[in-house]
Amino acid sequence: MNKNIKILFFCRKNCNFSKKMFQELKKNFKKITRVISSEPNKKIPKKIHKWKGHYILSFRSFYILPIKLIKQAKFAAINFHPGTPKYRGIGCVNFAILNSEKVYGSTCHLMTKRIDNGKIIDVRKFNIKKNDNIKTILKKSYNFQFKQFKKIINKIKNNNFNLNLMIKKSKQDKWSKKIYNRGDLNKLYKLNSLVKSNDLKKYLRATLTNKFRPYFEFDRKKYFLNYEKK
Repeated sequence: MNKNIKILFFCRKNCNFSKKMFQELKKNFKKITRVISSEPNKKIPKKIHKWKGHYILSFRSFYILPIKLIKQAKFAAINFHPGTPKYRGIGCVNFAILNSEKVYGSTCHLMTKRIDNGKIIDVRKFNIKKNDNIKTILKKSYNFQFKQFKKIINKIKNNNFNLNLMIKKSKQDKWSKKIYNRGDLNKLYKLNSLVKSNDLKKYLRATLTNKFRPYFEFDRKKYFLNYEKK
């Protein structure tokens, strides 16, 4: 174990995979700073801006890291994105289902000042099954991200993390030009007459969960669809 390696780990509150990743880090490294995020649009704690070390690792974090902090990682700042390079931004799984994709996955990449834009290190893919939904696809994606995470930290621990080689092996993987934002996702969840009856099943599969539900507006009020768990 390299006791001198300093890692800054961004993750999400009440996320089992975030907890599993942190446990892996604790098993392999001594100097770990964990930053837990709970909701969007919050500022990174001031003391974190003073951090300087070797690696930044980010999984499901709501925080958007400033370039100054990213550069304070001596070797690499790495994000684990729950989607293939074809789907950048947020709500990627929703739009993948809506677009009838047959394949989905996860992407490990360097962090830059732009979201989902840095050089790609590793991509894992899996087939989307007919009975898959948002929850099952995301769970598969998180499992793949966890495998990517373990691969990265094992390389760091064993002093064989060759960033240039990993980038070279993934050179065939390219980010798409389209990046989905919060406005795209909000628009998706607003029901309107453009949703055709033969597309309704696919639309609901791409939007409806026990936490997030499509809605329509009438007389300045929102009416949400009910979620019935079978």
